[in-house]
Amino acid sequence: MRNGFRFFVMTVVYLAFVSSQLIQKSEAEDLKLSRTNAAAQLDAAIQAVDSLRDSEKEIAVCRSAAGKVLKAMPANVFVEEIFRRVEQTKTTDPRKLSKEWRAALMEARDILRFEIEEESPIPEGFPEPAPVGEIRLQQYPTYRLARTDMTLLEGTAFLTLFNHIKERDIAMTAPVELTYAADGNATKKTAMSFMYRSTQQGRVGTAGKVQVMDSPAHMAISIGIRGSANKERVADARRRLEAWLQAHRDAYEVTGPLRVLGYNSPFIAEKKQFSEVQIPVRAK
Repeated sequence: MRNGFRFFVMTVVYLAFVSSQLIQKSEAEDLKLSRTNAAAQLDAAIQAVDSLRDSEKEIAVCRSAAGKVLKAMPANVFVEEIFRRVEQTKTTDPRKLSKEWRAALMEARDILRFEIEEESPIPEGFPEPAPVGEIRLQQYPTYRLARTDMTLLEGTAFLTLFNHIKERDIAMTAPVELTYAADGNATKKTAMSFMYRSTQQGRVGTAGKVQVMDSPAHMAISIGIRGSANKERVADARRRLEAWLQAHRDAYEVTGPLRVLGYNSPFIAEKKQFSEVQIPVRAK
């Protein structure tokens, strides 16, 4: 009887997890379609501007396209900021303002069209990464990782983890996790982790300077960024996440330090690199 009840509970938990994963996947596909359509709208507006010879009309086309895109798709803090910056420009020269608007539309279009260069598979059950500029709640399953302290140089830490998985014949996955100081310092890295593809690989424990552990299922507030995850971009992303958390302080609370999930190696061009900046949270 007891074993039957335990099996029932495990089945319910498993089905709930599978259901949540399917919902997340469906939502991600819908949002991707919204971004694709918005980028197409901006592209059409850019082409329309290029066919005009009237700065005032060009500005009107750009403003109209920007407004439609902001209404038609989920909030993208980078796109919103790009358009707001042009709206607040102090220039009174129509030709110059038209050029600024066109450049803004191109930058926003490129953000919405950005796609990750996939070099390695992600761990089983991981959600789709948060798109560039979008703040999203991400639900993670239990996953296994190998972690080493970042008192080592970053390159040395990477090599330590790489040797660890190579010796155990464990394939490289993405992302690589960098954990930052618990005080929210966006410049002080405390640990680096490689993620195993599955919790069935290897075993937990300590191996030299590497600790293998299972990270329990949890939630994180996340934003995608493009380019290298330098201290300026990480600090900017942290500021945006903290502003979101302040606005939702009655619903969520922080449960862990700032972290960066890096999806690309240095072999990928800097402008094509992608990372998620995250703060672990839980519902109050």
